[in-house]
Amino acid sequence: MSKPKKNKTNAVLYKEMTIDMKRPKIMIIMLIINMFLAPISLCFFLGIMISSVESACSYRVLAWYLIAMVFVEATLLLFLTPAITAGSISLEKERQTLDVLLTTRMTPWEIIKGKYGSDFIFLALMVISTFPLLAIVFIYGGISFFQLLYIGVVLLVFIGFISCFGIFFSALTKNTIVSVILTYLFVMIYFSVTLSTPFVIQSIIAMINETLYYDKNAFAWITDPHFINGDFLMLLGTFNPILMIYDVLGNTIGYDFGDYYSLKGMISLCGTDVLPHFSENNILMKLWTPISMVEMILISLGVLRLSAAILNPVKGKTKERTKNVSIAQKQ
Repeated sequence: MSKPKKNKTNAVLYKEMTIDMKRPKIMIIMLIINMFLAPISLCFFLGIMISSVESACSYRVLAWYLIAMVFVEATLLLFLTPAITAGSISLEKERQTLDVLLTTRMTPWEIIKGKYGSDFIFLALMVISTFPLLAIVFIYGGISFFQLLYIGVVLLVFIGFISCFGIFFSALTKNTIVSVILTYLFVMIYFSVTLSTPFVIQSIIAMINETLYYDKNAFAWITDPHFINGDFLMLLGTFNPILMIYDVLGNTIGYDFGDYYSLKGMISLCGTDVLPHFSENNILMKLWTPISMVEMILISLGVLRLSAAILNPVKGKTKERTKNVSIAQKQ
């Protein structure tokens, strides 16, 4: 007799997809996001129509349209994602249904994957629902479908990265409100630290270099105004999702605002004045977005694994049992 095939479908994910996705809140949240983005799109579209009557459509308007839409959408997702994901596990604890899940054949890792997967799919649907508004740029050209798809992938990594912290604090705490607050607090601190630290350190190094270079009495042997090379510290910024979105927009648009400045991602932000030892040909600066995406995917996997370890009810008992056995053997 042939053995029955095992059902590889994640039970938690299946339940969330078949029951929770049918609730009206899904459509309501999607409607709210698009209601925030639609007025911006309408204003830009009317501006383009009015300006095109007198002259040709300016690429500057299309560039600013895409920048505004993506950053507004990223801001909305930044505030919505913790509220959606931070109650995934803590709500099960409040309903006292988590113990029932843990008594089944499902491992804590499978439970975490199911909860994370359902939240991620829900948030991904929000991102996909905004694509028609972003696709207005196709009317006038200047950006291809694959470039817009690349921006969408970056936004998916963005929400996936934030979601893992919501799952983590949801597994760590027993109260949903506490979990949401901790998630918001941690995300804001993380964004602030990873955004400011590289620039602050670079500014300090620049001040030290300036002091050393112009103090000819004590440091006459220093002839390079950029004696201390701290450019590599700027790579700490690859852990910041906002800089990742900034870089992908700059590289997608590639728009020159003037002879003195060009929006080409982190290469334009970290010019020769900020990073004197870096150039536009630096491979790390060119691959800023892919490096950030890989780092955030790896961090997300690590945080989810840690969440599963916290959720494991056997871990503490196993350690205690091993300790008792070793004491008994010694006696």
